[in-house]
Amino acid sequence: MEQDTETRIFEAARAVFVEQGFDGARMQEIADRAGINKALLHYYYRSKARLFEAVFRASAAEVLGQAATALRQDQPLPDRLTTFVHTYIDLIRANPHLPAFVLEELRRNPDALKAVVAEHTPGLLDALGRGIEDAVAAGRLRRIDPAHLLAHLIGLCIIPFIARPMLQTATQMDDAAYDAFLEARKEEVSAFIHRALVP
Repeated sequence: MEQDTETRIFEAARAVFVEQGFDGARMQEIADRAGINKALLHYYYRSKARLFEAVFRASAAEVLGQAATALRQDQPLPDRLTTFVHTYIDLIRANPHLPAFVLEELRRNPDALKAVVAEHTPGLLDALGRGIEDAVAAGRLRRIDPAHLLAHLIGLCIIPFIARPMLQTATQMDDAAYDAFLEARKEEVSAFIHRALVP
């Protein structure tokens, strides 16, 4: 029962924080959505700041952990890049408000995001660099700075989510068409990256 209550609080808090950000969120609304009173909410999480930190760390860790794991897999780099793109886009599609949530927290409290990134990405750039060198030696890829490759991957995956209102208007897609477009991005981005790196 206690675990169920904590789970309901966490999910309610995540929804409210993602929709309204830290400044706009109210503990009473979180309690109402979780179906509990405000006193019980404060029993589990003493303050809005502590609750927000728990939600933010868990949400960011989910994406960072799975995405970083994809890039560390024991397989040829081109396959790892495809896995990363598919994993990252699937995660964001399941949590479409997460990029804006993370960007808002980056503006509000950059040190919190740095701590989560540092926790889940140790040695990631080195692993990516070794994969690049192995692929170059095998004649499968052109050499590229691993930092630039990582920036390309993240940017190509995340921009259609962050810029959805602008892109959807510019392309005159309805919601169903844009959702299909986001699904198609997995193959499009993978193919684009591979074409750019083929020697």
